[in-house]
Amino acid sequence: MHSFKKIKSNLLLFLFVLITTFCLSSCENQESSNLIDLTLSLNSAAKTNFSKDISPSENELTVYKFKINGIGPNGETFEKETSSQSTTLSGLVKGKWEISVIGYNENDEAIVNGSGTYYLFNSKSVVDITLEYLTGQGDFSIDVYWNKDQADPLKTGVLTTYYKLENNEFIPYDVDDDVEYFEGEGHAKINGSFDAGSYILAVKLFSGPTELSGFAEQLRILANHTTVGSNTFVIGDTQLDYGINFYCNTHLPIVGVITASPEVIVEDQEITLTFTPTSLPDGYTADQIKYRWYLEGSQIDGETSNILSIMPEKGEHRYDLFAYIDGISGTLGSTKILVTCE
Repeated sequence: MHSFKKIKSNLLLFLFVLITTFCLSSCENQESSNLIDLTLSLNSAAKTNFSKDISPSENELTVYKFKINGIGPNGETFEKETSSQSTTLSGLVKGKWEISVIGYNENDEAIVNGSGTYYLFNSKSVVDITLEYLTGQGDFSIDVYWNKDQADPLKTGVLTTYYKLENNEFIPYDVDDDVEYFEGEGHAKINGSFDAGSYILAVKLFSGPTELSGFAEQLRILANHTTVGSNTFVIGDTQLDYGINFYCNTHLPIVGVITASPEVIVEDQEITLTFTPTSLPDGYTADQIKYRWYLEGSQIDGETSNILSIMPEKGEHRYDLFAYIDGISGTLGSTKILVTCE
């Protein structure tokens, strides 16, 4: 009898250990099944190349690192910093997650961000997050120069006009700027504070009521940043300048050339300016490019193709060409050609 009680006691102990082990294993498996591995794919609007226009430098517009934060079920959180546009987070609890990402440039300035709400249930989930440039205001400071011997210093003035790219249309942007003149130096500085975005800046140089020269440039404003640049008014310059280099959002630049036909230009003779793209972003064609032409800082109405027919007057004239692709942020670029009519 005593032996039977001992065997019964040992058997009960064995069953207790077995049940306890099963429960622990079951709990661990259940807990493990509630965890997931999340892969984030970050698509940054700032990874691009840039043309010669009035923009922040490429380093200032390029993302070098990302800071990722998440808030999940029951107050679960995570933080991660990475330089890669694809990263994996292991052991996240299944459920609803609020994930935000901020991208920083080489100077540790926040330039892009993105966020969203995601319901994660698969054991290996993949989330795509598109990052856009931060909204807000940025400053600009542009130096303009001219030959002081060709303009009356007491009557010389600079007139500016701005157009903002919104929904694939250029909208007149009526905003105050500040023009500072440096007396006797043939030099002025244009300062302003604009909403972040892409603009056309048209500038004209006057001596009294007489318009001496003008130009148009692409102007890029980045939130919480100062864009600096410079340009020179052309008064009687005979140099010809061909070529174009545009940039596209997350794509390599559109590259092409402008040709004039005939090359020797005489008065009362029609000539044709033609832009031909030689390299386009993957997935886009030349017929998707939109164009705007300017003469001495004034838009040429009705000219929206890559071909411009003109009959210039005698002298030197500056033509500016702008190009962009509908719906692709950041593609606006510009180039110029100086036409000399003998």
